[in-house]
Amino acid sequence: MAHARPGLSIFMSSPSTFKLYRAFTLLEMILALMITSMTVLTLYHFVSAQLAAIRGSSEIEAERETLNSVVHLLQTQMNAIPPGDDGTLTGKAFKFHGLSSDEITWRCPAGPGVLTTAAPGYYLVTLAVQPVEATSTETELGFRRQAVQGNSTSIDLGRGGAGGHYNWLSLVRPMAAVEIRYFDPQSHSWTDGWADPVRRPALLRVRLWRHANDEPLEAVISIPAARLTQ
Repeated sequence: MAHARPGLSIFMSSPSTFKLYRAFTLLEMILALMITSMTVLTLYHFVSAQLAAIRGSSEIEAERETLNSVVHLLQTQMNAIPPGDDGTLTGKAFKFHGLSSDEITWRCPAGPGVLTTAAPGYYLVTLAVQPVEATSTETELGFRRQAVQGNSTSIDLGRGGAGGHYNWLSLVRPMAAVEIRYFDPQSHSWTDGWADPVRRPALLRVRLWRHANDEPLEAVISIPAARLTQ
């Protein structure tokens, strides 16, 4: 019986037993790298946009809180105004660079948040928007505080001109515009100014803009003394 020679068995194996091994081509590697880079870049832009949105939202919220603090401070001052001549309150509508820069003035004694408890006498306090410096285009919101004639005062009246010297307390910087309207309980209407030295408006409607293109913060402030002066 004939036996096949062992050396010939390799030649008699099936072709399917051979496996072909191949590496990635340079073109395939470049395409894979490009796809990966585009994916990473897309993720980077998405994360950056989300972080910017969160940061912007936080800044807007902080600005709103600042304006709400101004409203609260103004409400506190209106609550303290007594009825009658001793509680003078007046308001005028102004424009500055085409934006509302309304002012409201009231008379009050020294007190925390407006002057100082160490300053004697009465003061005229005006909520106003004015330039940060005489030649500055940037404006800020603050209290313009001026001693009533005849007062002795220890506070530094460092600003002012022909209209008299006053002390300035900066509240918000920058501040683009302020609009104040007064509700007259007799006519049941809103007016853009108040000149009656005895009566008080029942309500103030205040609108505040940090920046000219912002949506304003709007608040309605009550004046308790109005109920006693009608």
